Amino acid sequence: MRSKHMNKLAIFCMASALVLSACSKSDSDNANDTGNQPANGKAANNAAASGNAADAANASDSAPAVNTGKYETPIDFTIVGQSDPNLKFDDGQSYDKNSVYDAYADELGIQIKNKWMVDSKQYDDKVNLTIASGDLPDLMKVNRTQLQQLVDNDLVYDLTDVYDKYASDNTKAFMTADGGAEMNTAKFDGKLMAIPVTDSPYNSAQFLFIRKDWLTKLNLPEPKTMQDLLAISEAFTKDDPDGNGKNDSFGLIAQKEIYNQAFSFEGIFNGYHAYPGAWVKDASGKLVYGSVQPEMKTALQTLQNMYKSGQIDPEFFTKDHTKENELVANNKAGMAFGQFWTTSWPLPSAVVKDNKVTQDWEVYPLPSADDQPAMTQIGMNSGNIVVGTGVDGYYVVSKESKNPEAAIKLLNKFIEVDNAFPTPETDKFHKGKTSDTYWKLNPIIVMSQDAQARAGGQLPKAVEAKDPSLVKDSVVGSAYYKDVEAYLGGNTGNWSSWMVAKPHGSLDIMNQYLTSNRFWFDSFTGAPTPTMVAKKSVLDQKEQELYTKIITGKAPVDDFDKFVTEWNSLGGDRMTQEVNDWYAKQAQ
Repeated sequence: MRSKHMNKLAIFCMASALVLSACSKSDSDNANDTGNQPANGKAANNAAASGNAADAANASDSAPAVNTGKYETPIDFTIVGQSDPNLKFDDGQSYDKNSVYDAYADELGIQIKNKWMVDSKQYDDKVNLTIASGDLPDLMKVNRTQLQQLVDNDLVYDLTDVYDKYASDNTKAFMTADGGAEMNTAKFDGKLMAIPVTDSPYNSAQFLFIRKDWLTKLNLPEPKTMQDLLAISEAFTKDDPDGNGKNDSFGLIAQKEIYNQAFSFEGIFNGYHAYPGAWVKDASGKLVYGSVQPEMKTALQTLQNMYKSGQIDPEFFTKDHTKENELVANNKAGMAFGQFWTTSWPLPSAVVKDNKVTQDWEVYPLPSADDQPAMTQIGMNSGNIVVGTGVDGYYVVSKESKNPEAAIKLLNKFIEVDNAFPTPETDKFHKGKTSDTYWKLNPIIVMSQDAQARAGGQLPKAVEAKDPSLVKDSVVGSAYYKDVEAYLGGNTGNWSSWMVAKPHGSLDIMNQYLTSNRFWFDSFTGAPTPTMVAKKSVLDQKEQELYTKIITGKAPVDDFDKFVTEWNSLGGDRMTQEVNDWYAKQAQ
């Protein structure tokens, strides 16, 4: 689960009462509204057929039935995995023998066997050795590059027919809630060669967070345009919004990672229709790299002007989120960009003090620099992680597997239990007797693509009307609603949930982004090309260094043009050609 597996959303867990699917990075925050509703139940998935013969992946279309449920004769199904120091076992249980594996054996007749288990830091290397040996387990999680290698060497099972026959209707809806973009990343020449580790691409969307009390004090309008934002930033810097008689506040705070983070400048870039780190389609229909397009130069000029006039912390390029958050805690910060979970981390530690909310923050959609709505960028394609789609890995099935359909049965079951309201039946797959970390033992973990965004269409109405029945079918919505009730009852520890769930909160805006088509997706979702592998890290470092220098005035904005030329000559041209070769192949 990406939001639960060391990624940037790992810091966000919406509520202690929230079941696995709704806990995020925290990355998470990731149960589907289709999946939010209790699954259809075992009856739908356990339509029994006559034994394991009906489970063969190559069963003919004339077969009387396809057994999507329990094997009459139990099968062994091998996997590999990563050990986790935070996983606490009940007495007598281990990675090889535990109640989660027992639950799959009891309900599906699948006896999960670990072929190997290593520390997470060693996992990729161990997978590479396994691929080189050709001795694959039945099921294995891999990254994008490893998937490409496996497909190129004909080592993995074509799951197209198996998925079509064995995936439940609930699973098919869940896995394509984004329109099929994430599933498409697992297809090669139209064949489904893996199960993508789905997650919500929308959770990386950017929002604008503003001190509403400062707006009120200075009699400033809420921002509708980029021009409004710039005027607010200047006023927050020069008009003493904190009332201490000193010119010591900043209109906009940011940290050294200038995009793809909380407290970054990504919202400014997107407001000028620039999409750094992403591959975008130009007027001719070709893919070009967003970081070197003219819109970036315009945005960099704006940021340079803001920095020069004191609106941005002069030391931002030396600070991370935590250090920059000290400006919030010290009442010196007026605005920041970030993902919806920014009000869960890092803001609360600065805003909520001694059980009191000390500052009034509000959430706004990204403003645009012109009459075209600003599109919020959905992550970046970073190395082996297809961030632009929410996918951060793939489950592959060995071509030698005797029961490839078992992977789909495991997928069906996980989606069913992980997106239902918690019961003793679902808890078997999430908890031990003394541990709530057993969810990590599930052999397949996928997250909802649109749970948060969809909840944003219901939850604010429920909060405003004080009517929990409006979210009674939503795991995510119900959990947030309980948190909001607690917050309104005086529990300031739930301020973050209030900021997410209230009318005009971040989920309300996320839903507006969704319904008005304001998400900007990276057009390249392939494996890193050869030139990317060889050159991109160096080019990315040069980009970050130069753009930081331009913002801080240590380099003129016209150095952007020189960098574009250098970028092309150092591999950018070749990388662009490789990306367009890939893109042309997808259209065939």
